[in-house]
Amino acid sequence: MRSVLLTICFIILLQSCAYYSFTGKSIPPHVKTVQVLLFDDNTSRYDLSLPQLINEKILYYIDDYRLMDIDDSKDADSKAFGTIQSFTESIASQSDDEVAQQRTLTLRLSINFYDNIKEEFIVKAYSVSYSENYDESGGGTSRDEAMVELLERIGENAVIALSSNW
Repeated sequence: MRSVLLTICFIILLQSCAYYSFTGKSIPPHVKTVQVLLFDDNTSRYDLSLPQLINEKILYYIDDYRLMDIDDSKDADSKAFGTIQSFTESIASQSDDEVAQQRTLTLRLSINFYDNIKEEFIVKAYSVSYSENYDESGGGTSRDEAMVELLERIGENAVIALSSNW
């Protein structure tokens, strides 16, 4: 009797988790393709390549995680888009004579994931941010490496936000 009860509970548990799955994915089953639109940039930075770099990372991780097929047309089942809310570079630590020793790059996005078939948001205005430190003594090379790592992590975190709507 006890094993029958446990089996029934297990089946109920599996059915209740079917939409989310054990991978954390919560992309509706009918959404098979995604169009990734270029992010808006609210940072007023002089470097206009940031939206393109973010989109490249998001496309990379969607493909790498095999979440959906990428479709650049308006016929895609869904679309991902968002806004770069802020990009800052600040001093994280300084010496006694107030010379910067370590700096922090911080990037914050707002991301949306829209179901074109049901015409509703799967994820709406979800905030994603990440910070990366670098040593000032490393100069431009150190900053460039921190920027690469920052873009990697923000792209990965954005795709996780698309696939996990809790």
